[in-house]
Amino acid sequence: MKFVSGISCSDRNDRGLWFIFSRNKMLYKKDGDKVTVPRLLSPSELGLITTPPVYLGQADGVNCWTAEFIDTEDNTADCSIFPENTDLKNLRELYPLLGDEVFSLAGRALQLNNWNNSWQFCPSCGGPLDNSSEERAKICGKCLKPYYPVISPAIIVAVTKGDRILLARNLRHAGFKRFSILAGFVEPGESLEETVAREVDEEVNIKVKNIRYYASQSWPFPHSLMLGFTAEYDSGEIKADGIEIGEADWFSADNLPEIPPHGSISRILIDNFVKNNS
Repeated sequence: MKFVSGISCSDRNDRGLWFIFSRNKMLYKKDGDKVTVPRLLSPSELGLITTPPVYLGQADGVNCWTAEFIDTEDNTADCSIFPENTDLKNLRELYPLLGDEVFSLAGRALQLNNWNNSWQFCPSCGGPLDNSSEERAKICGKCLKPYYPVISPAIIVAVTKGDRILLARNLRHAGFKRFSILAGFVEPGESLEETVAREVDEEVNIKVKNIRYYASQSWPFPHSLMLGFTAEYDSGEIKADGIEIGEADWFSADNLPEIPPHGSISRILIDNFVKNNS
């Protein structure tokens, strides 16, 4: 799929791809096991009331839009008014059904939709914000300051010790035994490598070396950019911080615990470790 970002559409008479959300749930069409994004002239075709739409650009020449479903007494989010072949599902759950390219576009839509709906007034003077006609930004009508979509950079790192990988269980996932690699947000003034070293030390008391960039992934929950790294054990004994991390340990490629599903950069980094140690 070739996607070209855009901020305005000259022809709204074509049937476009509509990414319609109710919070983090996305409306999709279903045909057996096949899942697609609705192709519409507007959400009114489905009898839906939405926020003003945001234009995303074109995917293979097809216009793409996003909007938020307005939950009112006559416009409920329980799907009762939707056509029989549509449904709402959390975007995370839709990943294996949508595939990489469509999921990436849906993630872009979710982030821009949330930004458009939450940034209505200037944080400096309180004036109303209007969409810029020249770039993806909002301009204050009073003080003229521009504001851009929020993106929060975060690192995620696969730490290895010989033929074993460091995996941890986050306390936020109480009741689940899923383990993953360590991650954390970049703080002001830090380099990405400094964030890697700090997060690993803070969360499991381990010092690392040979920090190397691997790959990145946009992660729209709510607006993260995940920057993947590899690193090697340097010193220290594992001690979970008890705040974010409940338990952590070293695991070999042939004895992994439950790990994240395919598609996330955490799984990509774990799979890369397995490939190199099998």
